[in-house]
Amino acid sequence: MGRAIKYLIITLVSVVLIAVLAAASLAFWIDPNIFKDDIEKLAAEQGLILHLDGDLSWQVFPNIQIVINGASLATSDKVELMSFDTAQLSVALMPLLNKDIVVQGIGLDSVKANLVVDEQGVGNWTKIGKASDDKAQKPEAKDEGSSKALELAIAKLSLSNSHVIYNDKQTGQYVELSALSLNGENIQLNNTAFPLSLESDVKFEDETQTLNAKLKLTSTITVNQDINHFIIKDGDLALSLDHKNELGTASASTELRLDADVNIADGVVWSLPTLDISDTSLSYAATDGSNIEISALNFKGSVIPGGEASELAINGKLRYGNASQKPIETDLSLSTLLSIDAKLNAIKAQKLALRTSIGGETIDLSGDIKATISPLDYQAKLTLANTNVKKIANSLGIELPVMAEPSALNKVGTTISLNGNDKRIVISELQATLDESTIKGNASVDLDKNQAMKLAVNIDKINVDNYLPPPPEEPKTAKTETPAASGPAADTEIPLPREMLNKLNVDAKLQIAELTANNLPFKNILLHVIAKDGVTAVSPLSGLVYDSPFKLDAQLDTRPTAARMLMRGNSTQLPIGKVLKDAAAIDELSGISDVTFNLTTSGNSVASLKKHLDGNIELSAQKLRLSNMNIEKAFCQLVAKFQQETFDPTNWPLYSDLNDTVTKIVIKDGIARIEKLNSGVTKLALSGNGKIDLNEDSFDVVINTRLAQADQNAMACKINNDKLLNRDIPIRCRAAFDKVGATSCLPDFRVIEDIAKEKAKDKIDEKAKELIDKKMGGEKGEAAKQIFNQFFKK
Repeated sequence: MGRAIKYLIITLVSVVLIAVLAAASLAFWIDPNIFKDDIEKLAAEQGLILHLDGDLSWQVFPNIQIVINGASLATSDKVELMSFDTAQLSVALMPLLNKDIVVQGIGLDSVKANLVVDEQGVGNWTKIGKASDDKAQKPEAKDEGSSKALELAIAKLSLSNSHVIYNDKQTGQYVELSALSLNGENIQLNNTAFPLSLESDVKFEDETQTLNAKLKLTSTITVNQDINHFIIKDGDLALSLDHKNELGTASASTELRLDADVNIADGVVWSLPTLDISDTSLSYAATDGSNIEISALNFKGSVIPGGEASELAINGKLRYGNASQKPIETDLSLSTLLSIDAKLNAIKAQKLALRTSIGGETIDLSGDIKATISPLDYQAKLTLANTNVKKIANSLGIELPVMAEPSALNKVGTTISLNGNDKRIVISELQATLDESTIKGNASVDLDKNQAMKLAVNIDKINVDNYLPPPPEEPKTAKTETPAASGPAADTEIPLPREMLNKLNVDAKLQIAELTANNLPFKNILLHVIAKDGVTAVSPLSGLVYDSPFKLDAQLDTRPTAARMLMRGNSTQLPIGKVLKDAAAIDELSGISDVTFNLTTSGNSVASLKKHLDGNIELSAQKLRLSNMNIEKAFCQLVAKFQQETFDPTNWPLYSDLNDTVTKIVIKDGIARIEKLNSGVTKLALSGNGKIDLNEDSFDVVINTRLAQADQNAMACKINNDKLLNRDIPIRCRAAFDKVGATSCLPDFRVIEDIAKEKAKDKIDEKAKELIDKKMGGEKGEAAKQIFNQFFKK
């Protein structure tokens, strides 16, 4: 398109110069019409077919003027390039006698230009000047008298009622300038300012879009003799346009006033000492129903590359809406001190201040930014003042997750310092406010293929429960009325994000002075995560929970077909009851214990990791309380039945206090088996074994109770039969985790049958011995007793 305009200008100048030659003949009182054939021949030498349709007329006073009544220009293949109805040209006589051409006036009316690019990408103007170029290859003798530079001055220029079409059949682009007018006075190429005005309707089309626009430009312009330095003063542009494509429609109108300086002698050097955009409106309506309107947009300032920093100010009104939400209206303002270097390679924005208001909530962003394009390098320090993010999101129609704390995200702000280049981004300083929390840190991200990330964050205090969904409200009877889902179906098959984990290259450290998570109070949290080449390691996760120290190390290897995980950790004097109650609302166990564990698992989902869990857990506690289960009650219930006494189940405590408990739990394929359990309840010694099925969320444990004869008086029930002393009395505890109750632990009444069998055997033994003594006596009797004892394995 640029080359087409260039050749169009060349064509117009050629016509003007040809007409000037005709005008020059008036100085010798010759009828210019006799030169029509010569003029057309000169045009042919430029590769043009010129038809002068009407007569050439002239006048002498007050200046020499020639009028061409209609003409057309075509290329050598007879494709019309341009035509006009009337051309008027006047030149000053005296300069003409000194071989200077001073054009005092040019007037063109109803110019029609048709520029076409064919399917092969060849423009119909490309043959202009080819004939003269061929002749120019022949050397000619220099005319010393003709070496004087041509001085061109036009007292008045007028182009009216004109029409220019550019049609690119290769790309499908179509540009049309209609109602085109151009007016200027005292046009000189000697750095003298002259007024110029331009007005036109513009149409642009291609396969995907259409644009219609109206523009009107008035200004004072200064141009040098080499036509490579332009100065625009008091430029005034009025522009309106409408644009349409498959995504939507847009319209805009603006009034622009500017001063500009453009020098293209050696590259492009420009400046805008004055740039004033006022009363601008923009609107866009998308086919999906969304729309944006910008109104009362004003821009004031200057842009001077290589000069001192200049102030810029922008303000306006913004309205946004779509089919699913009410419109959002906001005011927007931006101001800064802007500087750009002469090569347009470095930019600096100081005292940047952006302010807008959404839903009655103000957003203030301030800071400094500077950047270079080549090589890419940038630095910024920005501050976002505290604002209500939740209110802004609601106004924007953004649906945030429901949070337990209604005031969450009511105060969010940050100050950030960053720098970077095409290889790395570094956040050297971060200080943020999140409601009542203060967050500090730094980070860096490498932009090469490894994308290594380093992160260090320090938080003074935070309650993450505030930002999680509130717990569901359940009726008090829900526990007994609605059975909970159990087994693998209760665990959603949440897949591990293996692809993401395999690509991670992260070294992150998080420190939190005070943390509340899942209702648990933590202090001095330290979390260090290193992820690289498919291996993610946590070493360590440490801190205090209820002032009890804990430490956890873990590793997840996602490289194998089935991801592998290992965890090991410990805690001392852990208040188990508080942890279970606050974290999982479990009241059945309380007390303080030391805990150590070493676990491994494998799988590609949460459920499979749980299913393949292996390892061991050891607990050592001086005192534990088992709620909703009374082991002494179960023991006394068995005693009453054995002694054929009435048992009163009332007035028993709804708990069991366990003393000096040592437990070792071995986990295999998600099932935890109690390998060792030693404890005591009142004077009962406890030992046991059993299993805890994590897949079915249930447990089944047999606790063997033993009462020594010396301790029987400390029991709540009286023991009348020595067979119940110094022997294991089994009590079976089994239930689903959410069904633990008073009947979860019951005595195993089969022990009564065992005692009855023992009692019967004792009577048989006693009778047999009496009979042997009676019948045999002496040594023979003792020998017979030994044989009898061996036979019954007593």
